[in-house]
Amino acid sequence: MVSPSSVSLFLSLLIASSAAKQGPSIRFSSTTSQPSATSSAASAAPTAAAGCKCTSSDSCWPSSSEWAALSAQLSHPIFNVLPAGYYCHDPNYNAALCNAALQNAGDSIWRSNQPGAEQSDNWEFLDGSACDITTNRTSPCGQGRVPSLGINATTVQDIELALKFAYDRNLKVKIKNTGHDFLGRGLGPGSLMIWTHNFQGMEFSPSFKYADGSDSGFPAVSVSPGTQWVQAYGFASDNNVVVVGGIGPEGSVGAGGGWPLGGGHNILSPTYGFGSDNVLEIDLVLPNGTSVTVNKNQNTDLFWAARGGGGPSFGVATRLVHKAHEISPIYAYFFEAFTNGTDSFVDLVDTFQQAMPALTDAGWSGYYPFEASAYFALMYLLPNGDNDKGNSTMGPFIEAAKAIPGVTIKTDATLTYPNYQSWFVANILDPVDVIGFNYTGAGTSGSGVDTASWLLPRALFEDPTQSHSMAEAIAAMPAGIGQHVGGGVIAQTDPDFNAMHPNWRKSLCDISIFGAWADNATQPAIDAIRTGVTDLLAPLRDLTGADGGQYLNEPDLLVPDYPTANWGYHYDRLLSIKQQIDPTNQLLVIQGVGATNWDSEQICPLS
Repeated sequence: MVSPSSVSLFLSLLIASSAAKQGPSIRFSSTTSQPSATSSAASAAPTAAAGCKCTSSDSCWPSSSEWAALSAQLSHPIFNVLPAGYYCHDPNYNAALCNAALQNAGDSIWRSNQPGAEQSDNWEFLDGSACDITTNRTSPCGQGRVPSLGINATTVQDIELALKFAYDRNLKVKIKNTGHDFLGRGLGPGSLMIWTHNFQGMEFSPSFKYADGSDSGFPAVSVSPGTQWVQAYGFASDNNVVVVGGIGPEGSVGAGGGWPLGGGHNILSPTYGFGSDNVLEIDLVLPNGTSVTVNKNQNTDLFWAARGGGGPSFGVATRLVHKAHEISPIYAYFFEAFTNGTDSFVDLVDTFQQAMPALTDAGWSGYYPFEASAYFALMYLLPNGDNDKGNSTMGPFIEAAKAIPGVTIKTDATLTYPNYQSWFVANILDPVDVIGFNYTGAGTSGSGVDTASWLLPRALFEDPTQSHSMAEAIAAMPAGIGQHVGGGVIAQTDPDFNAMHPNWRKSLCDISIFGAWADNATQPAIDAIRTGVTDLLAPLRDLTGADGGQYLNEPDLLVPDYPTANWGYHYDRLLSIKQQIDPTNQLLVIQGVGATNWDSEQICPLS
């Protein structure tokens, strides 16, 4: 029998953490504060090919004097971006710094504090060029996908100057915050990194006014780009409100960047909406270095695109204003069951799926991690719920589950929390007494990871035949997590309200699965895992047809036709807006708007 502690790490990659302690912040010492000689243009270096972005290997790369002139205008000196394993390899080996890296390699906070690190370290490496923390000190330390130079941007002016400098010189630019990105979009070889992680700040407005002075009618929390959700939750709670945000590992999800710009779903989205639905106003620095404010009253096309179009395709956010909501008590339900084979597993999943429309209408939402043919769990929330409502709405599923042959129920429990913040701390951030599945039971930062997700429309759950087919598809997956974050206000929102995939408005959930590998895995082995992850979701893609899609923040690298998978019919409008504000394709990212005809690093066009 499979125990909760042994459930595959696929389940916990989305929101698991190992209760990490604060790691050391990067220091801009005399050895790393100034661009090295390698940042100067070498006389033999080739210039950028026609139509390509200029990188540090090209003769068009700015000279040391140009970098020094820019550096003098910034709040911090320009620095050489070091791979996370830099001090673990000769000739730069440093025992103390290497030991710190080894001890913290799986610590999400430590990784978010390293400009050259990603939460999933495979995005730091290129085939044939890597700097792995764990390999022998005599192993080569290559730059991989880690940018060449970085700017520690802590002011709006820093970002304006950096983007203007890069725009004028056609430099390849990468924008990085915490590095919690399943496609590694903050890194890129030979590029200039604008690092916003240390640009932090929050402000509470009891009644937020737009830039034009008009009243929004809502309380709001304004955040700077580097602010983390763990900070924003506490700040909001102190002001007796709640905000909708990411619930990933401590310190690894930013409140002012990719999560809200990519849509951003939350366990309470059916009650409060998606992250992008709750953004009232954004200050953006456009690709050419100019700043604009976007909201429902001004720059409305760009406001539409930025909320769900993906960051930083339309600019770098320097302030995001999140709508705040009244605090309510949270009634939580926890469930775990083991099954003795595929048939009982399929019956259990099918039974729950057919119950989901009614649960949605009753106000429930939550997560259901699973391991195929062995384990199924629920962590569900009901704002302002109580035992009476819980028993009358969740009760029918529980009784049906008990009656399925081959199903053994281990956990069947409820608990009420005074507010969302207390639930978050108790179950995600730092649990003391774990109820049911332990979402923080495995530290997974620093691993090679691939992910994929797919949206499941409500119509499939309401059709017994389709529901059974979905359950069979899930049974074929080694492990994954269902995220029941649709319905409620999501379904009541106009599909064209913002740039998010319109199919989100008809979906009840998305299924996310993960593949992982050791750092010493060969490229063919990694490719096979990635292909396998994509193939596992093929049955769900076939079931949904044109009504499916993927979650932009949990994307499949190999998904067929990524523009349609990410945005559906919204893509054409997004591309038109992108071409207007970024005609030189200054801000392109993996699977981003406008990147379809570029190479895998968005350095050169394919034709």
